[in-house]
Amino acid sequence: MKRLIICLVFIGFAELVQAQSNCACESMQDFIAQRDFDSTAKHKSFNLWKFAKTLEKDKSPRCVAFSYQLKAQVQIKNGQFEDAKRSLDREKFILDSVRCKSAAYVENNLTLGELLMLQGDYPGSIDAYSKTVRILQRSGNNAMLSRAYLGLSGSYGRSKDKEKAKYYANLAYPIVRVLSDNETKIDLLAQLSSRYYKLYQLEKDKAFLDSALNTVSFSYVLAKKMEYSESYLQIYNLFEDHAYYNRNYRLALKYLDSALMQTNPDYHWKERGAIYGDISDIYLELKRYDKAYQFADSNLVYAQKIGDPYDVTNALELLYNCAKLSGEYERALVVYEDLSKMKDSVLKIQNDRAFSQLSEKYHRVRKEKSDAEYEQDRRLLQQQQQIGHLKWRLIFVGSIIFALLGAYVLMVFRQKSIKQKQKRLEIQQRLNKARINPDFIFNALSQLQNAEPGQNGDYKKKIQSFSKLLKQVLDSTHDDFMTLDREIEFLTFYLTLQRDRSKHAFNFSFEVDEQLDPSNVCLPTMILQPFVESTVLDGFSNLNKVGELTIRFKLRGLNELAIIIEDNGKGLKAIDSSRASEIINDRLYLLNKLNKTSSSYLIREKTGGGVSVEIFIPLITKAYAEELKKEGF
Repeated sequence: MKRLIICLVFIGFAELVQAQSNCACESMQDFIAQRDFDSTAKHKSFNLWKFAKTLEKDKSPRCVAFSYQLKAQVQIKNGQFEDAKRSLDREKFILDSVRCKSAAYVENNLTLGELLMLQGDYPGSIDAYSKTVRILQRSGNNAMLSRAYLGLSGSYGRSKDKEKAKYYANLAYPIVRVLSDNETKIDLLAQLSSRYYKLYQLEKDKAFLDSALNTVSFSYVLAKKMEYSESYLQIYNLFEDHAYYNRNYRLALKYLDSALMQTNPDYHWKERGAIYGDISDIYLELKRYDKAYQFADSNLVYAQKIGDPYDVTNALELLYNCAKLSGEYERALVVYEDLSKMKDSVLKIQNDRAFSQLSEKYHRVRKEKSDAEYEQDRRLLQQQQQIGHLKWRLIFVGSIIFALLGAYVLMVFRQKSIKQKQKRLEIQQRLNKARINPDFIFNALSQLQNAEPGQNGDYKKKIQSFSKLLKQVLDSTHDDFMTLDREIEFLTFYLTLQRDRSKHAFNFSFEVDEQLDPSNVCLPTMILQPFVESTVLDGFSNLNKVGELTIRFKLRGLNELAIIIEDNGKGLKAIDSSRASEIINDRLYLLNKLNKTSSSYLIREKTGGGVSVEIFIPLITKAYAEELKKEGF
């Protein structure tokens, strides 16, 4: 029996090792490491395509899958969207065949999100980027996480969802800013600047223009420092956007001239055509119709070189507007005839494309694969069959043994789960009982009862503050998290009432790191109030000076929040921090258990007198707090 169990374990381990080897590709890892440090590789389509062809010949299925990823990136850059979609589908099919972990799909989802956004499928793009975010938030790859955030901001911006576009741009900003200075950071800063311009178009808020200019300026400084000339074309275009939106057309023309100098007439056809179109638009604004017509004609030349009917149609429309506004109606009529024919062609293409897509969906299952694709499929299936044959020979006996082992393991885990759940319930009950000291509520009510409304002008204000305080306490019994601004509001009510009813004077203040958004950062409820209560009741009692209480909220690194509570009271010997320590121990136990983190706190006596409490917890956003709540925090 022991030998049989060992044999089955060995088979399972061998299968796991085989699956992991199928999902490994050393060449891909070397490329990604180089790309994350130096993104110039992705600007050179020829090199990407050449590397993809090399990976196709590799024996590893993961390398073959990544070759289709690289092909899709080149095809998107060249506007070959249908080919890019087929390449991405092919990559996903291979990853599914070798059963890779979810992290292997990050590149596929990121590129798919970009493709769908360019095709106008914003819901699909958002879904692809969201899948990537959920994986990357745990992996710590900030460069790719910021790409996903920027992609979500772009997709929401194009679908006119201003709030979510702004939300994800704000999430990307601090991550991009702290990346190491390299080419990837320069590209991401440029993308972030582009998102700010989109937000300006949606809200017409000048603050977004300032943010866009600051971001692209930072990108330009880094690009010059690192001599990253490939980024100048995009950077100058972004500078031109700022000048154009501020109606500084002369400066905008200078930036477009600088951008034009960064292009190569032999292969930058699309970029040069776009620049000429922008120059023509500016001359139209300046009512220089002769110049506008000249550059619109150059725009048409490059559109015809590319051969995209949509670009040709847009170029003809610009040329027609220039001719009409300049009063050359005969020329405008000739252009209009070409424009009408082109619009008919575009409509036909759209109809043909829609029919082709429907036909492709209908015949996709029956479509014959090419010989090369069939050979790759056959090789992958053979690998799976070799593992499957060995597995099914022992499946009958193995299933019985695994069933028994499974029942035993399930029973052990069930008992462990029940114990953990019981412990959580006990802790939750203790926390619900310790929401706030009942003596405080009784004394506050007694004070309000003894006060006469006519004698005290702020009587109604005290009643209102006390009501809000009680509401916050009651709300916290079913809300495990509270936003930072609500926590500050709650503590303000509490400390104000304590100061009003106590005989000793004290001051209090709050300091929030400027990198934190108080309305989006969340704290576990009632984590600070017990310490504040100990300070006010014990630390400031019979103090021969005015008490000073300061609560600071600081961002440490990217994902940790530090909370420092400092006072100038009597020190640790004068206060009883046992209740506060018990509450925070319970809170941090639940948080660490669910979040798999190492939250901690430290209580120490300050050298000059007073107590300092330092609490370190993971940075929790509103969205993450909702996830924790669903998982049972």
